[in-house]
Amino acid sequence: MTITIDCISEPCPLPLIKAERELRVMDIGDVLCLLIDKNCALHAIPEWAMKKGHQVRVEETPNLEWEIYITYSN
Repeated sequence: MTITIDCISEPCPLPLIKAERELRVMDIGDVLCLLIDKNCALHAIPEWAMKKGHQVRVEETPNLEWEIYITYSN
């Protein structure tokens, strides 16, 4: 299952807080997609997720936005 959370225009640390909250109820193999446009989240969220043992993929989209895909691994 893939869950998408739109965090466009949200300041840090809100995207990280939302990601952490959602990952608590996910199953192994589920994917969380965060839509972001803030550089601080672009660096903080992937680093945090990898430290927690999850797989992370980041894709840049038009308009200087990014999609962070976190695959739940624990």
